[in-house]
Amino acid sequence: MIGFASAPASSANLGPGFDVLALALSLRCSATAEPSQSMTLTEGASTSRLEDRDIISRAVMAAVDQPMHITLDNEIPRSRGLGSSAAVAAAVAGAALKAVGPSNDRTRVFEIVTEIEGHADNAAATVFGGLVAATPAGIQRLDIHESLHPVVGIPSVHLKTSHARALLSADVPRDVAARSLARLAFLIEGLARGNKATLAQAAGDEFHESARAHLSPVTGDLIAAAVSAGALHACWSGAGPAALAFATSETKGRVIGAMAGVLGTDGEVIALPIDTDGLI
Repeated sequence: MIGFASAPASSANLGPGFDVLALALSLRCSATAEPSQSMTLTEGASTSRLEDRDIISRAVMAAVDQPMHITLDNEIPRSRGLGSSAAVAAAVAGAALKAVGPSNDRTRVFEIVTEIEGHADNAAATVFGGLVAATPAGIQRLDIHESLHPVVGIPSVHLKTSHARALLSADVPRDVAARSLARLAFLIEGLARGNKATLAQAAGDEFHESARAHLSPVTGDLIAAAVSAGALHACWSGAGPAALAFATSETKGRVIGAMAGVLGTDGEVIALPIDTDGLI
């Protein structure tokens, strides 16, 4: 039996929602899985044998505990802050489960991806779709106003999440924690209502964005350009280097143009609809 599954990209954190908030976006990773004598992967014109520590091997073995041949078609840019690794793990685990019998166990796939990723935000968005708040113990779907249009600026350079996370301090001063909680409250309310004044109070982040700023100055430039062009909120997308902005139908063209002006030929800017389907 051959199993098929597909999972969307996701943008995590959204500013002050570090390791908690994520939004599913309409780029997809698709996978087929077929029982095999060894763990192998076909991607494009290349087929290779996978090591045990590879994310695909880990997802398959966690899901079905038997080797599979995986065929992968991933349109999500990798190491750019768009949840590619979470989508790969979700699509592969979902396909492997379907290869051994009928299955639509999203909760099991969420658990697998959370374990592999080490945090639940991207895992929840890619499996369940939409805007979510997540911990390993629970998921809450959040409202996002229909007037908000996500725009993503994607630099050509890569930035590994492991490198970006290594810069974060284990200690958060009390005043920083208080300001971060306030920003998070304004962000959730502002996204639900599409309110510019409320979202303005959610701008910036002192926990992860400021610590990573020197790794990718262009990300900060993308955020500044988007806000100047009328974006209601802009932030790092995950661990970067991509930046996520929320525009309206009136400002979307200007926001895209401003972010494209920052990147020039060194990246791309895409307006991406919100994915509400999640894992299919």
